[in-house]
Amino acid sequence: MPVDEIYLKLGKIGFLAAQTYPGEHLKGVQLPNNLPWQEFDCFHELIAHQEMIRLGCPGVTDALKAGFVIGIPCIIKFAPKALADVIVPKCLSGEKKICLAISDQDAGSDVAGLTCTAAKSECGKFWIVNGTKKWITNGTFADYFVTAVRTGDKGIFGISMLVIERGPGVVTKLIKTSYSPVAGTAYIIFENAKVPVENMLGEENLGFQIIMSNFNHERWIIACSAVVGCRAITEQCFRWANQREAFGKKLI
Repeated sequence: MPVDEIYLKLGKIGFLAAQTYPGEHLKGVQLPNNLPWQEFDCFHELIAHQEMIRLGCPGVTDALKAGFVIGIPCIIKFAPKALADVIVPKCLSGEKKICLAISDQDAGSDVAGLTCTAAKSECGKFWIVNGTKKWITNGTFADYFVTAVRTGDKGIFGISMLVIERGPGVVTKLIKTSYSPVAGTAYIIFENAKVPVENMLGEENLGFQIIMSNFNHERWIIACSAVVGCRAITEQCFRWANQREAFGKKLI
C-alpha cells in the first residue's frame, strides 16, 4: 500500500477534498489552485477523479481513493454533526483512512440479504456488531468502516448504517485480488464489536436508502473513470501508430 506520507501530501494540497462533491464540508479546506470552496462544483470533482485515473495504475489508484470516495460521502451527508466534525477533517487531510463495508460473505451483491447483525447492548449505549464483510476495498488499512448491518427484520427495511472505528472486535485480513493487493481488499470479521449508538447514520432500519443514495455517486465516479480510461488508451494508440513503422510506413 502507498505510504502514509502520500495520503498526507494529497490531503495538504486539497486533492482528497477535491474528490468529494460540493458542500460546506469544504469550508476552510485548502483546495487545488486556492479555489474558494463556494466555487467548487461537480466539474472540478470530475477533473480530480480523472487526473487520478490517468496514472494508469488501478491498484495504486484504488489504494489512494476507492474507499475514501465511496465511504466519506455517507459521513458528510448522513452522519450526526458531532460525528462528522471528527471524521471528515481527519479523512480530508489524509490523517485517517475510511472504507465502505456493504457486501457480506454470504449475501455478496444482494444488499437486501446481508446477515451482519447489530443488537443493542443492555445499557442501550452501544450496538454490538457480529458478522463478516468481504471484498471491502481499503479495508485492510482503514481506520473507519462505514458498515451496513441488520438491525431489524429480513429485507430492505431491516438494514442500518453504522460507522465502526478500528479497535477491539474488528479483524481485517487481506484478500489478494487478481489485479493488485495494493488496494487492501479485505475480509472483515466483527466479533462483539462495540459501537456507540451515536455512530448510526440516518435512522434505524432505513440504511438501505442511504446505501442506494451513495451508490448513485459511486456510479458517477465510475463513469468519470471509464471515460478518461478510454481516452488514455486512445491517446496511447495514436502515439504508437505515429511512432511505429512497418513496411516503410507509419502504422497510422
